[in-house]
Amino acid sequence: MGAVTQVLRWAAGADTIPQDGDFDDGVLLDLVGQHALSGRLERRLSTGPEWLRRRLGGPVAVMHGDTVALAEAHMREVDRIVAALGEQPPPVLVKGIATGLLTGKKHLLRCGDIDLVCADGGPLIETLTRLGYERTRAPFLHELGEYTREGVEIDVHAYLPVPGYGAVRDADLTPAGHASTWYQPRRAPALHAIRHGRLADGGTVAVARVTVPDPCLLAIVLCAHAFLNFTNMWSLSHRAKPYVKLAELADLHALVQHEAFDTRRFLALVEDLDAWDAVSWAGWASTVLLGSNPLPVPAGTGPFPRCLWWDFWAQLPVDEEALLLPDWFDLAAVTPLLGNRIELDTGRPTPPWTVEVRRDDDRVTVTVGLPDRTDAATERGRVDFGTRGTEWVLSGGLLSAVGGHDTCELLSGRRVRLRYRVPGAGGEVLVGVAEQDASGWMLSAVLCPATWRSADPAGGR
Repeated sequence: MGAVTQVLRWAAGADTIPQDGDFDDGVLLDLVGQHALSGRLERRLSTGPEWLRRRLGGPVAVMHGDTVALAEAHMREVDRIVAALGEQPPPVLVKGIATGLLTGKKHLLRCGDIDLVCADGGPLIETLTRLGYERTRAPFLHELGEYTREGVEIDVHAYLPVPGYGAVRDADLTPAGHASTWYQPRRAPALHAIRHGRLADGGTVAVARVTVPDPCLLAIVLCAHAFLNFTNMWSLSHRAKPYVKLAELADLHALVQHEAFDTRRFLALVEDLDAWDAVSWAGWASTVLLGSNPLPVPAGTGPFPRCLWWDFWAQLPVDEEALLLPDWFDLAAVTPLLGNRIELDTGRPTPPWTVEVRRDDDRVTVTVGLPDRTDAATERGRVDFGTRGTEWVLSGGLLSAVGGHDTCELLSGRRVRLRYRVPGAGGEVLVGVAEQDASGWMLSAVLCPATWRSADPAGGR
């Protein structure tokens, strides 16, 4: 266990007292913020090691003071939004400050954006617009959009997903024995929705008009959210964040101890929402990282498959230390486990896609060649260096892209070219291409691990 992650685990509730180590205080404080542990760390420092209190006491107190001030501002803002909704059902606040509000303990407050689950997106979005909010992210899956005003970000949710492995659980997820192409049949994972009505049932008005779920439902929401982040090897934004946020695991310990936590209700909800995979994974993660499982469900023992991209899944080793750091994944360790190429076996002939990766001076160029014609409504691709990446979409002749690229352009001959500044003379990259119909159904897809070197093309795949 590294010195930095030892302090993080202790701040989140682990019993092992950290030993004085050689680490950069600034790096640690940044991770304390990413794991949302400022309040918990400040509280433990009062009786913790003197050397740690001397080094971090002042900065952590400032950090938590800022968190409390932001939480109070968020509460006022949600209260203002609910008042402006009038007779409409108020949204339910989840994640973020919810645990701190529900328990009434300031050291459990943590703030990011504001996640609101609504009964009807129309009135809430109209209200946000009337109050001066602007949409800063388009609707995606269960999210109806992100709305921002003067630095306050609100994510509007139609529902909260509870993911499960479903058909993935019993699949062959190792490439051993496969030919040069690893064909993966479509394996639909399970997904249940927690909607506003379920969240409001037993909801608690914590402060003024700010409503949060009861501790049983909130615990399942946190398990589901943490499990989704863990299984999703790809993140569209590649923000500096760890796969596992320790505050979410620590919140589970606090919620189970809440006077309103009802074990029978919790188990009934787990069964009803088919949340066994998420809850058993959270029990495993809490046991491994914090030393104990607070949930009244046996901790999972794995293996825990992870989604590479789209419908591609693989069984990959888990580095517990890496789960807590914002370094994403090491492609040099991942790509040897994937074979030469992964293809979605849909029965549709794979288009003649080509992928070329090369380095010139300080840039890496990825060029994807598309077929002359396609009957697909949308063509899309992903590029991932492990620490940065891009998703591009070509539809109706228009190319759009989000991510960490420098440029993304459509060239003649239906070629998509992306350029990146990537340090080093060589390395690994994953490149994926897919086609979808008008409903978003994946018609075909491939995932190609590639290696780039200076001025040397990786070649078509």
